[in-house]
Amino acid sequence: MDFIIYVLLLLIGGCLGGLMAGLLGVGGGIILTPIQYALLLAMGVPNHIALPMSFATSLAVIFVTMIRSTKKHYDNGMVVKDYLRELMILGFMGAILGAFISTHVNVRFLEIIFATMCIVSVINMILIKNPDNDDNISTSRIGHIMLGLSAGLLCGLLGVGGGVIMIPALTVLLRYPTHKAIGTSSASIIATSLGGLITYIILGWNVPGLPSYSLGYVNVIQFLFLTATSTIVSGYAAGWSKNIDARILKAMHIVIVLYIGLKMYGLF
Repeated sequence: MDFIIYVLLLLIGGCLGGLMAGLLGVGGGIILTPIQYALLLAMGVPNHIALPMSFATSLAVIFVTMIRSTKKHYDNGMVVKDYLRELMILGFMGAILGAFISTHVNVRFLEIIFATMCIVSVINMILIKNPDNDDNISTSRIGHIMLGLSAGLLCGLLGVGGGVIMIPALTVLLRYPTHKAIGTSSASIIATSLGGLITYIILGWNVPGLPSYSLGYVNVIQFLFLTATSTIVSGYAAGWSKNIDARILKAMHIVIVLYIGLKMYGLF
């Protein structure tokens, strides 16, 4: 593959990932992972290395991107801090476990479970109408703990930030206002992506056949080009998010989660 095309695809992928991160509070892994996987395969990297490398590098990009995005959401007053510790600590632990599992087992069964969760989340987001105000936020500590763990597992298993499950759960189950669910999800993803990232680096250390400029399973070249655009775009997108009607943001989440669920079922 021509190097210029390679770089352009990474820069464009970073823009798209950053847009999703800032605007919707998801890490953007559903964009970053497939792009990297395709590029690595085109470069001749074996499938058994290309897949975990795509996951790991996505998490590295997500970690850096979400720091900038979260700061913007925090400045806008869109991060709910009451149960953030539970979400972040359990998310970090779940991501470590998920990354370990993903490098040792066939995750197809887990993908089907996740796809089912996506479809159920979409149905709930369509049918359940919660008032979009702070007074309605759930005080269930167990609920926040379980959500953090689930999002972390997903993060480690599939190289995504976990926002794709966290946003529907925060809005439907824990009754967060849409804008604050996005901001709180962004903050939580910092922890989930870090947990998965550290684990992938350790598990990939000294693995034979890794491409040049690799840190464990993280491809440093792809990380640098993706991050160059994702961090810039995410900051602007987070600022735009607060000015967009909550119903529009909710509709965007429904479309994205439905797409991911159907894709993981293998329907297209």
